[in-house]
Amino acid sequence: MPQDASPQDASPPSPSSGSHGDPSPQPRRRLPRSRLARLIAIPLIGAVAGLLYYGLHDRFFLPECDSDRAKRTLGDILKQLRLEPSRYEPIKTVSRSKSQVTCNATLPLSDGGIVVIDYSFYWQGSQANIRYSVTRK
Repeated sequence: MPQDASPQDASPPSPSSGSHGDPSPQPRRRLPRSRLARLIAIPLIGAVAGLLYYGLHDRFFLPECDSDRAKRTLGDILKQLRLEPSRYEPIKTVSRSKSQVTCNATLPLSDGGIVVIDYSFYWQGSQANIRYSVTRK
């Protein structure tokens, strides 16, 4: 006659029972860890990629005429000439190619005059340089 199963045998093993035949507890413990790793890794990879792009962008592309980089360069040039425009606009792109960007700016001065700047960004080897002409009117 078959023996009756006791109530303990009929219940499923608990996850903490340490049963070697039940692989389900291991993935449950790894799932939060892998999810946490993804939650950290994805934004971290995005941040590193963004920093690399913006950090290396200036090494491979000439600046736009009205970019912050171009305006800082113009500001440095005009400061050396003791000219301080009240604003850095309008700035126009005259021409653009892979090797040169030519720009023109007519900037108002705080004393009522204007300064006309013709400038070009160009590559010299792997270095971006600027060539400029400044006229005060």
